Amino acid sequence: MRKYAREVAFCKVFETLFNSTTNVDGIFDFTDLTKQEDIDFANTLVKLALDHHDEIESLISENLKDYSLDRLYRVDRAILILAIAELKYYAQTPEKVVINEAVNLAKKYGTEKSYSFVNGVLKSIIEEK
Repeated sequence: MRKYAREVAFCKVFETLFNSTTNVDGIFDFTDLTKQEDIDFANTLVKLALDHHDEIESLISENLKDYSLDRLYRVDRAILILAIAELKYYAQTPEKVVINEAVNLAKKYGTEKSYSFVNGVLKSIIEEK
């Protein structure tokens, strides 16, 4: 269920790109998340993404080659924000798992090129570490 919890967290991060006053409390009331540990995991990811939003977006900007942050497809941007939050601030998840899950989200929600773009940006960030 971690995969689904991550997907729910992605949807919430995506929503915040349209409405910065999104209320994070009770965000999982309308999902199929039933285990408290999955709810806590999703909630932690969203809070990390929002708490470190400016730093994460700065890191994304530094790793874009021919794009500016404002030109990014919002789905890709939300996936990157969530994945970087998990990579940098949630050490329990291995890097390969984070990248794989981000790529899967990009395949499901993004364009046909999103998954390779997301993969490239995340690998660039990891190589910088």
